[in-house]
Amino acid sequence: MSNYKDTFSSNKKKSTKRIRHGKSTLFACVGFIFLFVLLAIFGLGDNFKSVQKMRFGIDIRGGVEAIFEPQGLDRKATAAELESARNIIDIRLDNKYITDREVTIDKDGGYIIVRFPWKSDEKNYNPEQAIQEIGAMAQLSFRDPQGNIMLDGKHVVSSSASRRTNNVTTDNVVELIFDKEGAKLFEEATGKLIGKPMSIYMDNDLISAPQVNSKITGGKAVIQNIKTYEEAKNLSEKINAGALPFSLTTSSFRTISPTLGNNALNVMLVAGAIAFVFVCIFMIGIYKLPGFVACLVLILQMVLQLLAISVPQYTLTLPGIAGIILSVGMAVDANIIIAERVSEELKKGATYRSAVTNGYKNAFSSVLDGNVTTAAVAIILMIFGSGAMLSFGYTLLIGMIVNVLVGVFLSKTILLSFLEMDRFNEQKYFREQKERKPLKIYQNKWIFLIISGTIFIVGIVGVIIKGVHLDTQFTGGAVLEYSITGNVDTETVRSKVSDVTNRPTTVQITKDNITDSSSVIITLAGTSGLNVAEQEKITGAVKGISDDLNAKLAQTYVVEPYIGAKALKNAVMAVVISIIFIIIYVWIRFSGLTSGITATLALVHDIITVFFVFVIFGIPLNDAFVAVVLTIIGYSINDTIVIYDRVRENRKKNPKQDFIELMNESNTQTLHRSVNTSITTAVCVLIMLIASIIFRIDSIKVFTLPMLFGLISGCYSSICIAGVLWTMWEKRKR
Repeated sequence: MSNYKDTFSSNKKKSTKRIRHGKSTLFACVGFIFLFVLLAIFGLGDNFKSVQKMRFGIDIRGGVEAIFEPQGLDRKATAAELESARNIIDIRLDNKYITDREVTIDKDGGYIIVRFPWKSDEKNYNPEQAIQEIGAMAQLSFRDPQGNIMLDGKHVVSSSASRRTNNVTTDNVVELIFDKEGAKLFEEATGKLIGKPMSIYMDNDLISAPQVNSKITGGKAVIQNIKTYEEAKNLSEKINAGALPFSLTTSSFRTISPTLGNNALNVMLVAGAIAFVFVCIFMIGIYKLPGFVACLVLILQMVLQLLAISVPQYTLTLPGIAGIILSVGMAVDANIIIAERVSEELKKGATYRSAVTNGYKNAFSSVLDGNVTTAAVAIILMIFGSGAMLSFGYTLLIGMIVNVLVGVFLSKTILLSFLEMDRFNEQKYFREQKERKPLKIYQNKWIFLIISGTIFIVGIVGVIIKGVHLDTQFTGGAVLEYSITGNVDTETVRSKVSDVTNRPTTVQITKDNITDSSSVIITLAGTSGLNVAEQEKITGAVKGISDDLNAKLAQTYVVEPYIGAKALKNAVMAVVISIIFIIIYVWIRFSGLTSGITATLALVHDIITVFFVFVIFGIPLNDAFVAVVLTIIGYSINDTIVIYDRVRENRKKNPKQDFIELMNESNTQTLHRSVNTSITTAVCVLIMLIASIIFRIDSIKVFTLPMLFGLISGCYSSICIAGVLWTMWEKRKR
């Protein structure tokens, strides 16, 4: 019998061991990397899927469209009720790791449209069967033994399964959190039902009947004494699924085509492979043995990150790819920082082994600070974000954990194991660092002001002339559905329609498996509808593609934004909290509020630059904009922290040094690292951009083009803005 209850706690202990270096350790590390490469390629049964069985987004693989309508209502569902139901569906899809989806509502029609990708192992491509993955759309209720409803599922904020362990037993439980009104109703209900069961129903089906042990206050409760964790998880999922304002039924379902085309994935894989080869050539050419070790470990880091997506079947989305790019960029950056530090130690006359040991030791604070700030941003995005932001946060967090726990530790172990062999204790295997005179970066501050000022003026003029275009994710839009015969390319349709309308356009091909009929769905972003003349222009453009298409306008309707008001609010909140955290963290780590504020001003410069790139190139603001901005925030703050870390180190050595000289010296010492990291990451993005232009993959192009400018801006702002502003502030104080 399950029961309702309140609290728990647990503790863990850690232990560490020293690693012995040598040939055996080297072979073990290489074998470890090779093992995970094999696991990534072949997997290990159904519960450990290989990267070949990764679940891709709708744009790459296509998926399912389902229309859900309220059931059992004697009136039309209100806009607030539809928005509430949509939020619940979003939460459910997040819990299923389906982060690439489109969930929108038609207020006039009173229904919800849900689009999500196929499973990785889908074989039948049956949309009716596929929508069962989302779960039942019944309404949840809590009832007394007489069947009276005490409160509805709409008051449940969240439900989660967990294991609670004491010194003797382990209990599988489900934790419930209610909203403010639900907390009051639940307190009243449990007060009346002490010693009696409170039954939980999905419509009229009983799913659980836990006994009430005491009156529960505070809006939090626990269902305990569940036999297995799987039962607890299933119950939790049902409770989350039923937290709807009303029951929903599926009125129609059909398949939707990928928007990128069948060869898009192959093109991106080849571009990614070329980019990786470039990184390896660059790292080995510049840093020699440490560069080779970095590439070896980078293979493992990429494999682990991809497995972290494929094993739990997280949907790989465009923002998810952005998270991977940022993670790989920071992994390369960590190795560049370390290699530069090793070169510095060798220049001082240290032995090769001491140089490596001290190099890793001196570099670790920079690597740790950069990864901690980025990981914290990822966690904040996962807490507040949904869909695309959740995907970005998850891939980024995994990347940061792998960077610190695997990348730094394993590369040091392999490099020290190489040095146990005498043949590698020679200068030719390491980069020789030359003497560099401090650059007068602060003294050129007015040049940087002119550069940034010019960027802002051009951007503002672009906003005035071209305007800001929002895509369907933010604005919703008008939808035209045409019945067709035969096949047609989505990019061809999009191009033809774009020629006759000035609104951002997306196109999908759908197929009804029951009637075997196909349709073209054209979505035009914007809050305004379409007049008769505009419809006729678009219809003429579609019909003009081919006479064999036999296109006929079937219906038109207006949809709400795919990114709901709540999700958008949470996204903004996540970015604001992330920036506040960065200010506080940098303030604490670098002993001054000034450093945190100036680092943030550099971030704002980069965000505005990216925004201007979207405007000037006429790219609508959509989830690609969110992904690029979040990536540049992580990249830029990491860049800035490396410089600030060197300022802190040099300040300890010479506390009386003039701050202008201190900043110039620190900037010069880290300049190679800043430029080399930017080159490797920017060239990788450039390769993907070139591939997207050649093969006409627009969704990748509108993502990589602003990313390229953002990376350049991030490097520039860290070197020429953050440090200069900090110096100006310090000089003013003194």
